[in-house]
Amino acid sequence: MKRSSLLFALIFTMPFFVSANFLKIGGAVLSEGKGIANVVVTDGSTVVKTDEKGRYSLNLNPSAKYVYVSSPAGYEVATVNSVPLFFVKVDSLKSERVDFMLKKSHADDVNHNMIFWADPQVKKASDVEKLKEAARDLKSFVEVNKPIPHVAIGCGDIVFDRLNLFKDHNDVVETVGIPFYEAVGNHDMDYNNRSNDGSKKSFEKVYGPSYYSFNKGKVHYVVLDNVFYLGRDFYYIGYLEEKQLAWLKQDLSFIPKGSTIVVTLHIPTALDSSDIAKFNFENISKSQTNKEALYELLDGYNAHIVSGHMHNTYNVDIRKNIREHILSSVCGSWWYGNVAQDGTPQGYGVFEVRGDSLTWYFKSIGYDKFYQLRYYPLGANKELPNFVTANVWNWSSKWKVYWYEDDVKMGEMERYTGFDPETLSSYANPSNTVPKWVKPMATSHLFRAQPKSKISNIKIEAIDEFGRSYWSR
Repeated sequence: MKRSSLLFALIFTMPFFVSANFLKIGGAVLSEGKGIANVVVTDGSTVVKTDEKGRYSLNLNPSAKYVYVSSPAGYEVATVNSVPLFFVKVDSLKSERVDFMLKKSHADDVNHNMIFWADPQVKKASDVEKLKEAARDLKSFVEVNKPIPHVAIGCGDIVFDRLNLFKDHNDVVETVGIPFYEAVGNHDMDYNNRSNDGSKKSFEKVYGPSYYSFNKGKVHYVVLDNVFYLGRDFYYIGYLEEKQLAWLKQDLSFIPKGSTIVVTLHIPTALDSSDIAKFNFENISKSQTNKEALYELLDGYNAHIVSGHMHNTYNVDIRKNIREHILSSVCGSWWYGNVAQDGTPQGYGVFEVRGDSLTWYFKSIGYDKFYQLRYYPLGANKELPNFVTANVWNWSSKWKVYWYEDDVKMGEMERYTGFDPETLSSYANPSNTVPKWVKPMATSHLFRAQPKSKISNIKIEAIDEFGRSYWSR
């Protein structure tokens, strides 16, 4: 860390070296000695806002672990080892006063890029080494797209049950040079606690509260914890506790209706339309059970939900104003191969935010942003030997996929559910290097067409909802 950055971190954290419980605390949110008005401060239960001089007061909930700030647009919190320091531990307080020192952003953040980084899941030293390649790819992406400000949010499963590797992950992503906010995943929990309450202790020690919010430009970002530990072995369900829902209701009360909200959590709220329509007990650990409670709180906003967990890609239209983006994994299939179980390459999501307008795409590691589909010529797909096929991993219902035979546009390709051929060849036959539980997964973002001739020249064009064309390579 550079000396100036270290000094800023020390200045930021000095008020936090201040262990007892106080019924009421107060303080100010400041930048360069001046108070910042209308900034949200919370203890995870009660949400208040600073006055015109940046002052606040807060009645602490007896169960509160943190006091923290929802940083406003145009300001930044200090980071240490890539972790944004927007919080103070209640059990470290030695005074009723807690001040938050923010730094004015170097660049206007009305336009910014938000990176979503799901399921790195490092388990051993060799995984950490492979993670470095992903970080180099992201760092290069950030450098190319400067001076647009960049921030990242991890969608959980930072590690694979090896909680001592949190620091190793942070050391790697720190090289990117941007803040990394984190959501907690099921593999980031302390198992064998008697209940959910103690299951996030290690995560919180490094990353702070497991649910919080912050602002960039005109967008309000919320990170939630919907991994509910059942108090036995490694079992969990997708569920949002009432305390988070009540907190979120207060947090959103300060955000005008019609605003753009982006919610990040680990377990998807909805896998597809059937998951929304009818509860399936088999999906209790794959999607959020009380999803409708969250959707009701997002009513009236332009809302996006970003999740991970599934190691595949899927986009779900939930309501007219709510869309969910299930992101595939940075680790591919747990670092045993460079594609996830549905054939999505290792990569991360990029949201380009321009004012309150959002566009997005999936950036594959080692490729440019125009790599959005994989083409299989005749004979390459053993399931469909007489068809050309394509995997368009970030497809949504608003995309179009066309095929051309000898430069003649033949129309739209037929979407079908099946297995990606590269994934089949990589994981269909477990070996000493690929465990049996790493298996191909059927996916519905595959497309097929039957050419007239076996020697025809075939091209495929995928057009996303923003009118951007991507061609087979």
